[in-house]
Amino acid sequence: MKFMDVQAVDGVIRMAKIAKGADYFGTDISEDTAFALMDRYLELGGNTIDTARIYGKAGPEPESPALSEGVVGRWMKSRGNRSSIVLVTKGAHPDRAALTKSRICKEVVETELCTSLEQLGVDHVDVYFLHRDNPDMPAGEIIDLMDEQVRAGKIRALGVSNWTVSRINEANAYAKANGRTPITISQIQWGLAWSDPAGWNDPTIVCMNDTEYAGYLANKIPVMGFAPQGGGYFTKMLAGQPVRERFRLRYDNPVNRARLERVKEVCEATGQSAAAIALAFLTSNPVESAAVIGCSTVAQLEDSMSSCDLTLDAETVSALLR
Repeated sequence: MKFMDVQAVDGVIRMAKIAKGADYFGTDISEDTAFALMDRYLELGGNTIDTARIYGKAGPEPESPALSEGVVGRWMKSRGNRSSIVLVTKGAHPDRAALTKSRICKEVVETELCTSLEQLGVDHVDVYFLHRDNPDMPAGEIIDLMDEQVRAGKIRALGVSNWTVSRINEANAYAKANGRTPITISQIQWGLAWSDPAGWNDPTIVCMNDTEYAGYLANKIPVMGFAPQGGGYFTKMLAGQPVRERFRLRYDNPVNRARLERVKEVCEATGQSAAAIALAFLTSNPVESAAVIGCSTVAQLEDSMSSCDLTLDAETVSALLR
């Protein structure tokens, strides 16, 4: 397993470059299966569990309970392994029926963070992400709000999810000038299979593009890429199997059609699966990055984790993008 460093207020967090995502835990993925997935993930060398206050929602209504954090918390308690886990969660996601209406405010952040800690059965998380930005709110105000939670000992490292690089830089300039906690990690949609917010039907999602990529090369902030395997797009296409409709709408575009042949060539040259190559594209990238994998079965997890030590050279990474 390869690792990357994330700066925390009390030192450096060593994060596995393949993280196990916990969406759908407690709903589509049963608690027993979730336990088996996390157990096997650790056996294969991983150490990072990525959940969120909104993950594992039992229904579409805003008041529906979110079950994922509770599943992760019960697993850590039953295994007695909290000290060996890099625990990541997120909060202040907008209601799904009103995605452009931000929920970032002191009351929501404090309430959701406290609920997350209670569900997880811990007194702090290693990395806490704001799940979306509020572009209408000065970045400095958001930094002030989150700095309070860090200083209260609830958060070791501050991250943001679905923020642009320009907003991160604005926030960190304020943090530096005012002695506040900076943002030291980002999470956006990034994978070898390219998409954009329109493909997700969500204008609040930030997908990696040339502008964002150049920004991360410059500011050196590590990135966790979610949906790094593109819903199995390349795996399905190479096998001649149908791609699920929502993933077809998201990923079946001229960019990925052109990349398909490159993926096939690299798979043949390395003897690795398309799923493994997609992850190695991130874990070998010049931008320091980790891939957040979903995987609903142990077999899928084992296939994905087969790339955990695979390093693609710079020429191969570049060739995959042609």
